[in-house]
Amino acid sequence: MMSLDLDDLVTNILAKKHWLFSQNKWNIYAIRDSDYLTEGGGSIKEKLLDYLADQDIDLDKVARITLKTFPRVFGYQFNPVSFYYLDDAEGKTIAAVAEVGNTYLEKKLFFIDESHKQNWLRLRTNKDFYVSPFSEVDDYFDFQIGPKDEKWSININDENDDGLVLVSTIRGVKKPLSSARLGWYIVRYPLLTLRVIFLIHWHALIMWIKKFPISNKKTTASQQTDVLRPHQSLTKK
Repeated sequence: MMSLDLDDLVTNILAKKHWLFSQNKWNIYAIRDSDYLTEGGGSIKEKLLDYLADQDIDLDKVARITLKTFPRVFGYQFNPVSFYYLDDAEGKTIAAVAEVGNTYLEKKLFFIDESHKQNWLRLRTNKDFYVSPFSEVDDYFDFQIGPKDEKWSININDENDDGLVLVSTIRGVKKPLSSARLGWYIVRYPLLTLRVIFLIHWHALIMWIKKFPISNKKTTASQQTDVLRPHQSLTKK
């Protein structure tokens, strides 16, 4: 995943420094504003600030926003989840936003600002979003968001009233962004985003063969709320 200052994306400085990386046009690695948040025009930062304006947060206290995300790789993009860290002028993270996506290319945002252990944030909330046929729409998400340290850690658990359904973790070690590293990652992680979507469907096939219970997206349409880029299964009546 890349960790990007949204102001650097506004100024396009990263694309000027790294020839393998581009913004809003094709390259081996690329970030496009249109891939994030709502459809339509505007930069990622502008669209996120529009969303935050509706949340209970003082935007004057937000000095920096960092996006952690999978870039497009050879033009292909899929992000199961991206994270926006909101920092104050002293560098302290005051809140985060998780942007969860599904294979229907829908997205849903979750605003997370509850303190949880040392420098962590937490939110346990109704999911009300179709993420997988093997979890229910009315389950809960338990987000546990670690700080932007050298070693990065995230937990996103799916729960129902009986307890844990699925445990998900993301672990990472901070590495400087350089053209040389981007070149090496072409060799080490070829077609990364295609690998992500392949593994999602591969594991789904295994679960289907093992006859895990399946949730139907269309029949639970009324329970799916605040969905960005809604699929036709939510818009057709």
